[in-house]
Amino acid sequence: MDKKQASLKFKNWSKNNQFSLKNLFPTINKSETIHIDLSINNTNVKTEAEFNNPAFFEAKLADIQEKNPSKIIAGGYLEKRALYTSDIYNSENSTEKRNIHLGIDYWLPKNTPIHAPFNGEIMCAVHQKSFKGYGGFIILKHTFSDIEFYTLYGHLSAKSILKYKKGDTINKDQEIGLLGNYSENGEWVPHLHFQVMLSLLNYKNDFPGVVLESEINFWKTICPNPKLLFKS
Repeated sequence: MDKKQASLKFKNWSKNNQFSLKNLFPTINKSETIHIDLSINNTNVKTEAEFNNPAFFEAKLADIQEKNPSKIIAGGYLEKRALYTSDIYNSENSTEKRNIHLGIDYWLPKNTPIHAPFNGEIMCAVHQKSFKGYGGFIILKHTFSDIEFYTLYGHLSAKSILKYKKGDTINKDQEIGLLGNYSENGEWVPHLHFQVMLSLLNYKNDFPGVVLESEINFWKTICPNPKLLFKS
C-alpha cells in the first residue's frame, strides 16, 4: 500500500473511531478548542523574542484563556512558523530551515495529565535534553484489525517517561504522563505536541515534529491531521 492509499484508509477509518478531547485531557473536562495562530503572519506573538519569552507568551495565553474559559487553546497543524531558533531545525542539505508544524499544540498548564485515547504499545519513551527539543516524549503504536498507526506526545515531564520501556502496553484511558515545565520540556511554555503518524519510517527514538516546506506534500501523507480523530 502506498502512502496516499494509507492516508485515505486512515481518514476513512477515523470517521468511526473518534474520541473526545476529554479522553486525552480528562482532568480538564473540555471538549472544544479555540485556535491560536502562530504562523508567520500571526498577530499574537510578532517576534521570536516574544515567543521565546515565557512570561510574555504565558501572559498572552492567559488572556486568551480568560476570554474563552470553556475551551482549550490549540492549533498548528501544517502551520508555517518563523519561531524556531534552535540549530536542531536547520536542514542538513540546504539553507532552508524546518518551519512546517506537523502536530497540534495544546497549550495547557504544567503537570496536566495526558491519557491514552486508544490501547497502545510503547515504541519509545525518552527525555530529549536539547534546546527546543521534545523534552520528555513518547510514541505509541496502535494496532487494529484493519489499520495501524502511531501517536506522539511531546513536551512531557522527565519523570513521566522513566517508568516505560519499549514494548510496554498502555491501555485506553490510562495516564501516559504529565506536561513538563519549562526547564525539562525543551524550554517551551508548557503544552502538548500531539501528532499522528502512519509510519515511523526509519526513526527509532525521535520523529520530526517540524519539517521543510519543500517536503510538505510528503510529510502530510505520513502525518495526517490529528483532528481526524476528534469528535467535532
